Amino acid sequence: MPSTFFGVEIGRRALTASQLALDVIGQNTANVGTPGYSRQVASLEETEPYGGPGTGVGQPAQLGSGVTVASVVRVRDEFLDKRINSAISDHSSLNTLRDILSRVEGAYGEPSTTGIGSQLTAFFNSFSDLAASPESSAVRTTVLNKAQSLIAAFHTVSAGLSQIQPEVESRITGQVGQVNLLASQIAALNKQIGSSIQSGDHPNDLLDRRTALIGQLSGLVDVQVIDSRNGAQSTGRVQVNVGGFVLVDGDTSSVLPSAHTTVNGEPALLTTDGKPIPLQGGEIAGLIRAGTQTSSYQADLDTLASNVIGAVNSIHSAGVGLDGVTGRSFFSGKSAVDIDIAAAVANNSDAIAAASAPVPPAAVAAGNGDNARALAALASQPVIGQASLNQYYNSRVATVGADSQRVQSLADNQAKVVTQLQNQQASASGVNLDEELTKLLQFQRSYQAAARIINVQDDLLNRVINGLGVGATG
Repeated sequence: MPSTFFGVEIGRRALTASQLALDVIGQNTANVGTPGYSRQVASLEETEPYGGPGTGVGQPAQLGSGVTVASVVRVRDEFLDKRINSAISDHSSLNTLRDILSRVEGAYGEPSTTGIGSQLTAFFNSFSDLAASPESSAVRTTVLNKAQSLIAAFHTVSAGLSQIQPEVESRITGQVGQVNLLASQIAALNKQIGSSIQSGDHPNDLLDRRTALIGQLSGLVDVQVIDSRNGAQSTGRVQVNVGGFVLVDGDTSSVLPSAHTTVNGEPALLTTDGKPIPLQGGEIAGLIRAGTQTSSYQADLDTLASNVIGAVNSIHSAGVGLDGVTGRSFFSGKSAVDIDIAAAVANNSDAIAAASAPVPPAAVAAGNGDNARALAALASQPVIGQASLNQYYNSRVATVGADSQRVQSLADNQAKVVTQLQNQQASASGVNLDEELTKLLQFQRSYQAAARIINVQDDLLNRVINGLGVGATG
């Protein structure tokens, strides 16, 4: 038989549960605009019933004893979180690569009247003019001016490309440092969350903070998150791996190295003992890919410059200047960064070997422009493989443009994937004010009903305590 105050206790439990549910609704509403916040739900369940099964006629069965809040849990789709992290890693890598390839395109500055392509054409055209007027000092000065313009174009593009690599290296070092900082913070949260769950709590806010940190981490490197379990029970801790490298394991974090390389063309970090840590996504992977591609573009530019130097010098050294001297190079240097006009030619336009060498004992013919004509013909002759100098350059510029366009398209598509997944996450974990308002009204009425139950019980108890026995005689 329950006590006289049994009904009051049921009302008290209902009040407490409704109040806590209202507090959870208030927390959700307050954080409707908080990034990374997961909607929380008060999970209600019946309390232990009073009494046992009836044993005879007139014996009561079990009586419900009210309600309690079993837990306050956050609404989160962990599988969807992992898909979002993976998508963010891919998007971050592509975004980084896209931005740097855009800078590479800017360094070439094509199509342009001042780019290498136009300057190559102008340079060889000047030799055509010289072939027609080999004795003209004005035309010879024009040849030197066109050569200087071509050299300046090489230097400009080379400088633009060479600036990218040190920035890439600096950013890789900085972002690896950020990864290690995030890893230490995740490990610290692991410890707090594990202790809280072990004591029977639900550390929703700590879980949200850890989820947000893992999301930031996935923008830098691709991560694999593994829940730590004790049998079938989750410990609340997670293990975070990067390409097989254990970055976070429970309460401890490791230091990710900043040394990097490529393995079969794919980016990787290198441990102190030389073992590669493959990277599939994240900003760091994008930086390594960008550095590798920029180096290949620089190598192509140097190939062009060295072939311009070699081809022009080969023909020029076989010719003769107005001063009768032969065997002089037109260009000095070996690559795009150091190409220049040879000093002997730069200071004396008569040294430009426009004439072909005469057969001894014949003297140089002042009007001979055969060598200048041969130099002008380089514009259309195959020099690098089966390609002329201009054809090779145009193909390299086209490659840069195609690479940039392809990455731009991939980045745009991946951005849509991220947005779609984040919308799904917001639908599952975000706060819907209309839904919260409905629950607010529901638990407000529940609270009022529970208060009414207590009022009724109080009135009944008042009658029992103060009303029974009134007027009785002794």
